[in-house]
Amino acid sequence: MRTAGGLIEGVEPGGLAASLGIQRGDRLVRINGQAIHDVLDFGFFIRDRAVTLEVLPQGAQEPLCFHVQKNEDDDLGLSFAEATFDGMRRCHNRCLFCFVDQMPPGLRRSLYQKDDDYRHSFWHGNFITLTNMSDDDWARLLMMRLSPLYVSVQATDPAVRSRLLAQPKAAELMPRLRQLVDARMQVHTQIVCCPGVNDGEVLSRSFEDLWSLGEGLASVAVVPVGLTQFRQGLYPLRVFTPEEAAAVIDEVERWQAVARPERGESLFYAADELYLAAERPFPEAEAYDDFSQLENGIGISRLFIDSWSEQMEASLAGVTPVGTGRTFVIAGVSAERVLVPLLDQAQEQGLPGSEHIRLVAVRNTFFGPTVTVTGLLTGCDVVATLQALDDPPRPGDRVLLPATMLRADGDITLDSMTVAMISAALGDVTVEVIEADGGAFWSALWRRQKRQRKGRGLWQDRS
Repeated sequence: MRTAGGLIEGVEPGGLAASLGIQRGDRLVRINGQAIHDVLDFGFFIRDRAVTLEVLPQGAQEPLCFHVQKNEDDDLGLSFAEATFDGMRRCHNRCLFCFVDQMPPGLRRSLYQKDDDYRHSFWHGNFITLTNMSDDDWARLLMMRLSPLYVSVQATDPAVRSRLLAQPKAAELMPRLRQLVDARMQVHTQIVCCPGVNDGEVLSRSFEDLWSLGEGLASVAVVPVGLTQFRQGLYPLRVFTPEEAAAVIDEVERWQAVARPERGESLFYAADELYLAAERPFPEAEAYDDFSQLENGIGISRLFIDSWSEQMEASLAGVTPVGTGRTFVIAGVSAERVLVPLLDQAQEQGLPGSEHIRLVAVRNTFFGPTVTVTGLLTGCDVVATLQALDDPPRPGDRVLLPATMLRADGDITLDSMTVAMISAALGDVTVEVIEADGGAFWSALWRRQKRQRKGRGLWQDRS
């Protein structure tokens, strides 16, 4: 059973908490008699001028009480090990398309956890379904006006949404969303689109219902369902055909035309994967407004292309290649279609060393061929693909690994390989991690030549 209260990780020297003798490893249990469940409660209750803290010292059985007189904006000087003191709220749904349910066994435990916590939606932009919230949760959410929130809609039709989430409470979506916007909160929304289930007329209705939320609607993202080869016993789903993907884009663009005159922004967006599936060019940057759903794969390719183009224009003054050997660029199958024209452009413009750059599109044998995004590549697939080349990388060459392959919990791939492990498996070839940004990608391949100018009898470098 989880111990109540927030575990104190840091105590600011000279702060109020330090003056009371509170130490790292203690637990803050209550403020003014109110149990605190997270840092939201902490920030809310410490605003009082008179504060009573109940702190459980490390190893103790009973809490100590501290009475503090302070100004409203005075900070106690505490930091906590976790933002939520009562754990992460877990998902209560059994979504037909859930990616976690399609994961193979044997991976690290964190990959199988399904979060559905409104607090992390507010803090980090995690998408939530609103189906696991109690009346107290709703009262607290509305009182604190945690905005914006990120909500997984899937469909506004009650029957379709309940079917998709395998959850009767899912039917209550639109009344819940109206509660949020009536409280002057905003919602970013997503629709994981499954062909034959929530596209077509169902999607049109969803757009119309969401549009009715007015200024409370911050954005609508449509992303195609992701399917792995581990769907045995699950609901039969399939990927989009080019024609179906084009139809979704057409519906998105129809509603963009409605939104722009009234809201001054597109508001409705289709994922990059849909444009690739439909074999259509990506919209210009203006169509993505403030790129509010980049984490959902909305507009990443456009930003990448434009950032690369800026670097290419600046490179006309002269560049030199980074490194003296060959460079192997790792990408997923989807990203290959974005990168090929860019690298072809570099060769056409005669950038030095461009003939030694090799783009390696890695087929995903771990999750299956329908998973084509770079972020879901595994270290084993990268190593196997490079080793199978006619002339694989050798010492003196470089392998550029996209940062999206690595997770924050230790900079490891989905199959728990580190960069050092990948390098060792390739015979100690240099492996470098690059961010998923066109400018960073360009800079990993070339550097601008430094121009020399004469001044005061000395040669001075000017970049």
